[in-house]
Amino acid sequence: MEGIPKTRYGTIAEDMAEDNRFAPSSSLRLVLVGRSGCGKSATGNSILSQPVFESKLGAQAVTRKCQAARGTWNGRSILVVDTPPIFEAKAQGQEMYKDIGDCYLLSAPGPHVLLLVTQLGRFTARDTEAVRRVKEVFGAGAMRHVVVVFTHKEDLGGESLDEYVRSTDNCSLRSLVLECERRYCGFNNQATGEEQRGQLEALMAVVERLEREHEGAFWRNDLYFEAQMLQGHELNTRGEEHRRYLAKVRAHMEGQKPHQVSRALLRVKKCMISYIGLCIFFVICILIVLAILINFHFRQGR
Repeated sequence: MEGIPKTRYGTIAEDMAEDNRFAPSSSLRLVLVGRSGCGKSATGNSILSQPVFESKLGAQAVTRKCQAARGTWNGRSILVVDTPPIFEAKAQGQEMYKDIGDCYLLSAPGPHVLLLVTQLGRFTARDTEAVRRVKEVFGAGAMRHVVVVFTHKEDLGGESLDEYVRSTDNCSLRSLVLECERRYCGFNNQATGEEQRGQLEALMAVVERLEREHEGAFWRNDLYFEAQMLQGHELNTRGEEHRRYLAKVRAHMEGQKPHQVSRALLRVKKCMISYIGLCIFFVICILIVLAILINFHFRQGR
């Protein structure tokens, strides 16, 4: 897709330049999320079957701002939004708030699916952090709309992806798959022709099943409402409104932190309760053993 024009909110495909507040329900909106260097942009290109997003092999981020492009699948319009490194622990400051705001604006009125991209066999602490950040950016409830996409599917060799997921000893990955109710698929972003179409069919089957479960509803929250409101303002008034919008993005992100702390404290509390319960169990066992030994020696003495 050539000649993609830029907007103040990132990069957007030419046929998307109109206001999308009332986008038809037949349009499918997908947002690529995950850590830097995991293959989000390459996955977006595979979905659209053309090199729309800049993609290079490496651990460093290539995407510097939110980008969006449209394609079609079996006659249905697909919007794919690629994201910069906003899901990293080091992401912070005004630039991060702007990137998050742009992501909301480009995917308004809300995404049907968040595609959480991770590299096969490389689910690390950075990926775990990215999952946490996804919950911060979109809200914990957005995990109901997440599909995990494993890149480098070709590394499976003769093993199936189901076997890999079932047999993994990575606890964090297993937890993520369970949280997403086993919604996942694999991508070889070097694939062409029938292989490329086959893996896209597999992804769309998962996506369409998820859509049916949600009865076609997409994910939205208060910030998506604010993004739609901003899109509805006249161009000559958007400057001040955009500043107010970014302030709301910042308030949204800062509002997520107490929830994250509360959840962390709850996990610590559960661990402490489990530890105390285990200690009590061992103490009871020791007392029982001592009672048995004392009783045995008492009988021997008689």
